Amino acid sequence: MQLVGLEKAANKQLRNFSSGMKQRIKLALAILSDVPVLLLDEPCTNLDAAGIAVYQQLINEYGGNRLIIVSSNDEQEYFMCREHIHILDYK
Repeated sequence: MQLVGLEKAANKQLRNFSSGMKQRIKLALAILSDVPVLLLDEPCTNLDAAGIAVYQQLINEYGGNRLIIVSSNDEQEYFMCREHIHILDYK
């Protein structure tokens, strides 16, 4: 909970979390999973500026040496990607 800035909600049931709080938890579960490929679809949906900062910090610290694929139109969601595929180039 502390890792995603939700320590004040530690005693709150997950079903009572806001959509942004749930998104932080989902991102942490995905990013902290020990998998070789991470697929993220618009990962900052429902996040405020603090939540986006948490996402970026999680990616920087725990992204590791794995393939991360992000589907998004928002650069702050794919800031770490070295390669970009623009779908309009293939229509």
